[in-house]
Amino acid sequence: MSVKPDKSRRNSKSHEAILEATVKLLGSSGYVDFSIEKVASQAGVGKQTIYRWWASKADLVLEVWSDRLLPPLAEYDEQLPLEAYLENTLFAFGSQIGRTDCRQAAICVLAEAHRDPQLYQRMADAVYLPRINSIMQAFKHAQEKGEFSQDIDIDVAIDELFGAVWYKVLIRFGTVDKAYIKKLVRQVFRSNS
Repeated sequence: MSVKPDKSRRNSKSHEAILEATVKLLGSSGYVDFSIEKVASQAGVGKQTIYRWWASKADLVLEVWSDRLLPPLAEYDEQLPLEAYLENTLFAFGSQIGRTDCRQAAICVLAEAHRDPQLYQRMADAVYLPRINSIMQAFKHAQEKGEFSQDIDIDVAIDELFGAVWYKVLIRFGTVDKAYIKKLVRQVFRSNS
């Protein structure tokens, strides 16, 4: 019988050391060589401390990925044109996900989430649903103002944008620069106008 992790019992110094060790290990040796044993050794804590606070290595990596490695969620400023908001948001996301530590965190969590529906839901809630919802609101606002066609399926447009960034970084091991993001956003707008 496993004990449910208790976040309330976390020592702030040990917690910080564990998170820092996780970031460092993901950036240097990646997901394949990542282990709780290595994190514990690097952080100067026992494995049992880590398992007391996180149910699995994927849960630890998810916390680091969502709280430390991804850019802060940029809420839509209704004064900013939709294209500019999308360019800024996608560039910030793509730049971060292209970093070794962030890309390796994504690989870890995505690999484990395929086997664990509860982890998948935690990932969705922490990582992509808030971003998707913010972009969805931006698209709806643009539609209300007549800046984006009412006939467009916003879900598909978001898939085109984020899907392209994920594909470029995680499948092609490419980097995302501002020029690529501008072309991507313009193409989605042209094809959906």
